Amino acid sequence: MLCTLPFCKKQTDSFEATPAADYYPVQEGKYIQYRLDSVVFTDFDRVREVHSYQVKDIVDAQITDNLGRPAFRIRRMIRDTAGITPWQDNASFMVTILPNSVEYVENNLRFIKLVSPVRNDYYWPGNSYIFTGTGENSSSSSESEYAYMYGWNYTYANAGQPYIVNNTTIDNTVTVLQQDQSTGDPARYPTSYADSTYSIEVYGKDIGLIYKDFLHWEYLIQLTLQNCRMIIPGEPVPSPCPANLNCDSLAATKNGYAVCDTLAPYSYNGYGIRLTMLEHN
Repeated sequence: MLCTLPFCKKQTDSFEATPAADYYPVQEGKYIQYRLDSVVFTDFDRVREVHSYQVKDIVDAQITDNLGRPAFRIRRMIRDTAGITPWQDNASFMVTILPNSVEYVENNLRFIKLVSPVRNDYYWPGNSYIFTGTGENSSSSSESEYAYMYGWNYTYANAGQPYIVNNTTIDNTVTVLQQDQSTGDPARYPTSYADSTYSIEVYGKDIGLIYKDFLHWEYLIQLTLQNCRMIIPGEPVPSPCPANLNCDSLAATKNGYAVCDTLAPYSYNGYGIRLTMLEHN
């Protein structure tokens, strides 16, 4: 049994594979620069938009994590996608390199990003530290906003194989398949609930994360007559309707000075992020 983490299932291998730390080297001053494509939903959460930037993740300092273990702080800086505006601080993360795994903390969520050995089909519960409010010992009332992260099995694929990112071939990489799940189809069944979650990361040996693609959304149907907005002459942005008024009654109270425009009774709740490496040191 080669899995040294207590939560891993029994898996066997016939050769010595690369340790996880080789795919996440850390030392102060090391950086990776990315193109960041952020998916957001606008116009009452009905329209999907992609906002693009450049970000640079820099290993800023060696610190101690909340368990007293040596760790590193990752400082993220951001600028426009053309690289013209000055860099500005955007976020910070923490990475802990353990003998047989790599843990990463983002927005107070701890992920087990990589484990040893790095070989095809090796898997582990990468979100096991995250409270999802689901499972055998949870009730529906305790479900969290991260319920969709429950039960993911991170799985290695294409270990040691080349990967092309931003027209550059990285000779030795590993792909981490994290989740690929969907329910329903809003295009075919617009009056039914739907959701989708897709998450994948690619790491380069002696480099770190070179590509990430994450997207999660829920398609929600709002069965209510209050799903409307006012269009008032002279005001550039439609206003949400007041509570407890449906569109017809609202229009009647405005005596023609406002038009009540009924919205499609659906919305998307979710977000996405894609990181594509541009350069590294």
